[in-house]
Amino acid sequence: MKGIMISAPNSNSGKTIVSSALLYSLKKEGLDISAFKTGPDQVDRKILEIISGKRAGNLDPFMMGQAGMEFSLNISNSEYALAEGVMGCFDGIGSTWENSSFDTAEKIGSDIVLVYSPQGEMFTIIPKLKGMIDFSKNRIRAIILNKTNAKLYPLYKKMIEDNLELQVLGFFPKISEFEIEESGLGLNIDERLKDEKFLDVLYKIVKDNIDIKKFLNLFQPLKTGSKIEIKKTKTRTAIAMDEAFNLYYSENIFLLEKSTEVTYFSPLKDEALPDCNFLYFGSGQINKYKEALSKNIAMQKAIKKFAEAEGRILAEGEALSYLFEDLDGFKMCGVFQGSAESSRTLQNFGYKQLEFTDDCILGKKGSGFNAAEYHKSKAVAKPPTIAIVTKPHSSLSFEDGYKYKNCLGLFQNIHFIYNLENFYNLIQN
Repeated sequence: MKGIMISAPNSNSGKTIVSSALLYSLKKEGLDISAFKTGPDQVDRKILEIISGKRAGNLDPFMMGQAGMEFSLNISNSEYALAEGVMGCFDGIGSTWENSSFDTAEKIGSDIVLVYSPQGEMFTIIPKLKGMIDFSKNRIRAIILNKTNAKLYPLYKKMIEDNLELQVLGFFPKISEFEIEESGLGLNIDERLKDEKFLDVLYKIVKDNIDIKKFLNLFQPLKTGSKIEIKKTKTRTAIAMDEAFNLYYSENIFLLEKSTEVTYFSPLKDEALPDCNFLYFGSGQINKYKEALSKNIAMQKAIKKFAEAEGRILAEGEALSYLFEDLDGFKMCGVFQGSAESSRTLQNFGYKQLEFTDDCILGKKGSGFNAAEYHKSKAVAKPPTIAIVTKPHSSLSFEDGYKYKNCLGLFQNIHFIYNLENFYNLIQN
C-alpha cells in the first residue's frame, strides 16, 4: 500500500475540504483508495468513509500503538491510502509533538503534503515553511495553497519553488461556500460532504487547479506490518447502530466481526434485542435523540433484563448516558444507578490513560487502555467507580467508569487493538 498524509500549519487551514476533494477525485479517477484520520476523531473518519465508499480507519500512536496503526492500514485492502492530519502538523499531546500528524507520518512511513492558507503575507511564507520543512526532516514534500486568489497563485508558486525544495501542486480558490468548520471532535458532520453534486464541484476544482499526477508520485509504501491473527469465538455480539448510536472505531467493528457473530440493532426503533450474549454501545448523538430513546420502553426493559441476567454490556462515550436511570429527566435503561445530564461544552476533553481498580469484563485489576474523551454529558448522583483516569503530561487524575454485574460503562473511547488480551477477556464465551 502506498500513501500520503495531508496536514497543515494549524486548524481551520482547510484540511478537511482539501482532503475530501482529493479523496473523491482519486476515487473518480478509478483508484483503489482508502482514507484514514489521524488522531481519535470519529466524525471526520466517518465523513472520509462516506466519500471513499470504503472502510476508513484511524491512525493514532497513543491509542493504538505502532502495531495497531499497521493493523488498521493492513485490513483496508487498498492500493492507496490518504490520511487527513489533525490540528497543526506538529501539535501533539500537551505542549509536545508526540502523537502529532508529523509523529504519525514518521511512524507509518508517510510523506506530507501541506495545506497552506496565506494570511496577509508574501515572502514571510518562505521562512515559515522552511522551519516546518526542516523540523519535519524533509518529510514535508509538497504544498497546496488554499483560499488563494487565482491571480496571486503564480506569484506564490514561483516564490516558493525558487526558494525552497518544495513542490507546489496547485491551489484552491477562496470561495465562501466551501468553508468547512473543522469538527475538532465536536460531533458536527457537514452534510454537504455526503452530497455527490457538491463533491462533483470539488472534483472539477481539483481537475482545474491541482496537478494530480505530481500528487500521486508523492505516494510511497507505508509500514503495514504483518497481519494479526484473530481468534474466532462463539460469542454473539449485538451492536447498537442507528441515528443516535453510530460513532465507532472501524478497527473495533472489524475485530468484533472477525472474532464474534455480529448483528446490528436500533435502540430507537427496535423493541427487542437480537439473540446475543454481548451488547456494544458506541458513541453518537444520544442527547439529540434522548426523548425518542426514552419512549422506547420495550427496548429499555429488554436491556435492563439482559443486564440482570448477567449479560455482558460495554457502553462508551456518549452512549453511557443511555444506561443510567435518566438523562436530563428523560427515562433511560437504568442499568447503572444515578443520572446523567448533558452539557454545552465537552467534558474532560482529550487523551486519557485508564487503569481498572477492580476486575471487570474488559480486564483485570491494574490493566487498562489509553483512551480519548470527547462527550457532552456527565454523571450526577453517580454509583461507585471502576477506574482511575489520568491525563498524559498532566497532573490531572480522577475516578470514573461504572460497573454493574457484567456491565461496564466508560465515558472514555478506546481502541480494542491497543490491548488484545483485554479484548478477548471482553468477548470470552
